[in-house]
Amino acid sequence: MLRKLLIAAAVAVLAGQPALAAPVEITFWHSLAKKGTDAVNQIVGKFNASQSEYKLKAEYTGNYDDTTTKLQAAIPAGQAPDLMMLEVTRYGLFADSGVLEQLDPYLQKEGAEFLDQYQPFALEGPKYLGKSYVLPFNVSTPVMYYNKDAFRAAGLDPNAPPKTWDELRQMSAKLTVRQGNDVKQWGVIGLGQFVRWAFVAQAGGEWVSPKDNSVLMDSDASIGAYTYMADLIRKDKVSPEAAAINESLGSQYFTSGQAAINFDSTGGFGALRGAVKFDLGVAPLPCGVKCAAPIGGATIGINSASDEAHRKGAWAFLKFISRPEINAITFVETGYLPIMKKTADIDIAKKAIAEEPGYSVAIKQLDVAFVRSRPPAMPAIRAKEPSVWEAIVLGKTPEAQALKTFGAEMRTMLSKSGG
Repeated sequence: MLRKLLIAAAVAVLAGQPALAAPVEITFWHSLAKKGTDAVNQIVGKFNASQSEYKLKAEYTGNYDDTTTKLQAAIPAGQAPDLMMLEVTRYGLFADSGVLEQLDPYLQKEGAEFLDQYQPFALEGPKYLGKSYVLPFNVSTPVMYYNKDAFRAAGLDPNAPPKTWDELRQMSAKLTVRQGNDVKQWGVIGLGQFVRWAFVAQAGGEWVSPKDNSVLMDSDASIGAYTYMADLIRKDKVSPEAAAINESLGSQYFTSGQAAINFDSTGGFGALRGAVKFDLGVAPLPCGVKCAAPIGGATIGINSASDEAHRKGAWAFLKFISRPEINAITFVETGYLPIMKKTADIDIAKKAIAEEPGYSVAIKQLDVAFVRSRPPAMPAIRAKEPSVWEAIVLGKTPEAQALKTFGAEMRTMLSKSGG
């Protein structure tokens, strides 16, 4: 009888207590594949284990272009995530339209020491018209990857990759291996949009000026850069046409040994190390009139349409990733640059740098890195540019004509978007 009374009393006590609240689910769309997804999943797991108020759910939504397109469809339908990863030249579109929560009030509460944790270069990109709408997550520059074994076979010093455009052209000719009418190995590959932007800057040109959003794509310097790159394909025949107009083929050619030099983001270093079976070299980009490397990568912003509880949870995650030990995971897994001042002091980062010098190449290249303009029209401009490049490569339109026409179109795009 006593046992029954005790059980009944316990039930009564428990019934009078409020039920434990379920964690608020925070949704996060990101664009990091392969090793990048591994890094995101590790970080999300650590965040969820660190507290019980929120549960973050991360979803890979394709590359930067794919994610931008999906967001443009999801936002008017009220189906956008609480947190969204946006490439550094594309987030201006969403900040300008009010999609992104302004972060300055959050940052003011944290105090100046919060942003002081970041490397200065990491904070150059995440401001739009003087206001903060995003925080940096993964930052990169393009670098030069090369096959040291191929250099040795061609009689070239594997520790002396090309440092100038002239050297790139000369070495690419020696590295191109032909068998009759077929090419067994191409000299150079990877002239993707990220690299085209770099070469334009190295020639002294620009796409759009970060100072005043004036269009410089049709300047003589920019035209010269496109001519040089196209000549590697059409005139010198040291780079394949197929990969030039379908840049996703670049890494396939390189990892399979069908190309000796590849230009790609430092963010792909982690995956590339495990994919190749040859002696892999990493070096800064070869220089034209000057040395220059665009700062790329992505930021993370909060959906302004999310309710207060979800916005608070989203900010809790942004605070969480603003730690050197968390940033070190992204750095080591992928090769994206360490964006916190103390990231390189974390044990896993120190070990990675000591064992693989390639990790430090992009860090050293930051001396010539630059921030790109990000007006609302930039996603549309970036979507249009590959067709202009294709017309040049295929010989359909001369460089000067193609870029002058494109420059005029860019000015129209910018004027319509308020850029």
